[in-house]
Amino acid sequence: MRVCIVFGLVLLVLLNLGEAAFSLTPLDQARLLLEAGNTEKATAVLEFLLETAKEEEVLRETVELLDEVLSTEGRIDEAIRALEVYVARFPGTPQAYLYRYWVGKHEEERQNFEKALAIFQDLATSLSSHPDPYDLRPQVIADLAYHFHYRQKDYARALLYYEELVKISEEPEERVQAQMEIGLCYEGLGKIEEAKRVYKKVAGESPGSMYERWAELRMVYLSTPPKERFRTKEELAVRLSETLQKRNPEGLRKLAKKGDFWTGVNFSEFDVDDFEAAFSYLSEYLPKSSSLQVAQDLAFRDGGWVLRVDGWGDPEYDILYLVVDEGLYGWEWKGLILSSTALETCSGENGFSSGF
Repeated sequence: MRVCIVFGLVLLVLLNLGEAAFSLTPLDQARLLLEAGNTEKATAVLEFLLETAKEEEVLRETVELLDEVLSTEGRIDEAIRALEVYVARFPGTPQAYLYRYWVGKHEEERQNFEKALAIFQDLATSLSSHPDPYDLRPQVIADLAYHFHYRQKDYARALLYYEELVKISEEPEERVQAQMEIGLCYEGLGKIEEAKRVYKKVAGESPGSMYERWAELRMVYLSTPPKERFRTKEELAVRLSETLQKRNPEGLRKLAKKGDFWTGVNFSEFDVDDFEAAFSYLSEYLPKSSSLQVAQDLAFRDGGWVLRVDGWGDPEYDILYLVVDEGLYGWEWKGLILSSTALETCSGENGFSSGF
């Protein structure tokens, strides 16, 4: 019954396209409609193919187009269904494993982390004994490591996945990134000397790189306990707010964590250095922030807690975020993010959306 209904819609679409459309394959017709911006009619054609295509290549191209269109429109349930149609028809193929991975990433988008975890764990097992032309296994292992490290705070389990990633990845930067994460996991486990050993190794093997600087600063952090510690993020946020409103750069210096301090623009393009690199910027623009407004509460954005500051004095960036996180010494101010009303309007953010 569903196929008959969809076929009727497709026929109407072809009549609207004109006589020449009947000489094209349905896939070409769908592409033509997409190029013309007619996603609704293109989706109707693709849905028909999803139900009727017999050849693997046709179904594969159909599924990939549908996934792109439906994902863009936020119709994740339907995108997942399309991917799973291929997986059911051609299980055990490299393409099926790729589409299972895409399903897992869609589940992450929907915050269905346990579903995503189950998919990634199954893929990690399956790909260890099957051809992997898309080099999916390192990506899957990295996703599993991230899940246990940052979502579950299961540092011991995350450590095992990071160690495996170091062994199997063919990307030098991915390997050194995983080594840094191993050090962070040792910190989480309270094994500070092991963490220092990892950072010393990274610094020695990555001369001139961002990772050398990060590893060196992480060793500074582990060797420099703060004079003042904050048991809750709210307590730290109050102190930061008071210090900002007093226009006191020196007070901010006392509150910043030692070692690695992160700066970014619009929640991306992050750089790592010590706080002194950010201090000169804060010292320049804090006195110019005559209409400074500090949010009353922290917000959770892109995976972390931030304190939003409006009316920042930088003419290019009128919004400032102070990033706080729980570390070895309690709650710490660990970074800055520059943003602006224009940037957040373009990205569809209102400044307090979920995810950081």
